[in-house]
Amino acid sequence: MKQYEFWQQPRQLLLLRGWARDGVPEREIARRMGLKPMGLRVWRRRYRAIGEALALTGEMADYQVEDALLKAALGYRYTEEKTEQTDRGEKLVTTEKDVAPNVTAISLWLKRRRPEVWDREGEEPPERPPENNLLDALGDWEREVYDRDAIPELQPAAEADHDVVETAGLSEP
Repeated sequence: MKQYEFWQQPRQLLLLRGWARDGVPEREIARRMGLKPMGLRVWRRRYRAIGEALALTGEMADYQVEDALLKAALGYRYTEEKTEQTDRGEKLVTTEKDVAPNVTAISLWLKRRRPEVWDREGEEPPERPPENNLLDALGDWEREVYDRDAIPELQPAAEADHDVVETAGLSEP
């Protein structure tokens, strides 16, 4: 196998893409491939797969991933095309499809972009005022702590409010 064929194999192209993303200088990539820098420049133009593998630099890959993450976080619409058989032959059917926003992508984006607001891992959540939450209003009481003798005191109040509940359509026992 010739050297240019070897470097167009999937595993070697993966290696080239990795070097380019890592920011390895072109001169060093050429050395690792056993080429002179001018030889690598010729191969990039002559062999499309090698040129494409080396085209995606680290910064460019970062921006592509960032765009994909933002797209997933916001949700998007795409067109799906498929060919169906009909009585009259083949027919191209296009369908617009929506992809809902991805909660994990939203969380990751917000935690990285606004950590002071969204990255509160390990922190206690802010306390709600007791009047907004019955469980908070009851405090740390547990079921066993309740004074069972106080329950009859609540009974008249509960019976007085029973008229508030509509009983239309219900038969009395």
